[in-house]
Amino acid sequence: MPKDRRFKKPKAGPARGDPFERDDFRIWADDMRKRLIPKMRDSSNVLMLAPDLKAEFDISFALQIGATILLEKPLILVVHPGRQIPPKLRAIADRVIEADLNGLPMDDAKIQEQIRQAMVDLGKQ
Repeated sequence: MPKDRRFKKPKAGPARGDPFERDDFRIWADDMRKRLIPKMRDSSNVLMLAPDLKAEFDISFALQIGATILLEKPLILVVHPGRQIPPKLRAIADRVIEADLNGLPMDDAKIQEQIRQAMVDLGKQ
């Protein structure tokens, strides 16, 4: 019986346009594995700025959220007031800090105190 070619999986590789086989992706992924993931693994918790979901999808943010979950790290999420946070992202955040990211620098005393307190409260989990 002849094989139905409609169900044949296309070959992977740069010639077929597989983005995971491109050199630029491999360089980026290797950098994340060597630089970012070890830092996350060694940290007590993860502090992230919530992106504007109306903007272009942030692949680095998605990678870091996934790594935070897989490494079972407490997540401190800093969010601009009024910015929509997906319910599942809010559910995995151990602490959500609202801060005017346009009007205050991250080294503002109020923001730093909230971050410091979250880190003390969450500690090494």
